[in-house]
Amino acid sequence: MSADDPLDDEGLGSGEDPDEESPPRPLAPEEREGVEADLEDLDSMRAVFQPQGAKGVVIACSECGSNHFYDWELLRESLQHMIETGEPRMHEPAYQPREDDYVVWDYGKGYVDALSDAGLEESASIPLTACPWCQAPVEPHFGYCSRCGRPLAVARLFRDLVERGMDEREARAILVRAGFEPFS
Repeated sequence: MSADDPLDDEGLGSGEDPDEESPPRPLAPEEREGVEADLEDLDSMRAVFQPQGAKGVVIACSECGSNHFYDWELLRESLQHMIETGEPRMHEPAYQPREDDYVVWDYGKGYVDALSDAGLEESASIPLTACPWCQAPVEPHFGYCSRCGRPLAVARLFRDLVERGMDEREARAILVRAGFEPFS
């Protein structure tokens, strides 16, 4: 090939495969910090809003003017992909999303920030691994037992009262007097 061949100008005459993807471009340090902060925010929002039935977040796109709906895991994977490759991942729009099933990013971020300011961040959540009524395993974000359907908040409240020094028997008595069903 000659030196003035147009394929050489595009890097194709030099033996490079035109279909081969370019190597990942690392994010600038401040961009990487921003994406990592978004991942932390996403985890916090998920811990707060998923137990309430939220399927993910909606983000208003400044480029196209449309709302983009992401389920929790899709957005997590997209942000992780950005950290690894330096490029955003394309995604298919949600099929007829119900807007009420998604939390607006800015609202969710403000909400979890307010919880954190009040000392109620996710790290303060009370872990629960089994339903106290039927002993079925439960995930940390479950609001109700998937087997018996009972609310798990009362068990978390009981655990917190005991961890703060209240006698177990007294904590149970208070919860029963408040109208909660007794559990073992």
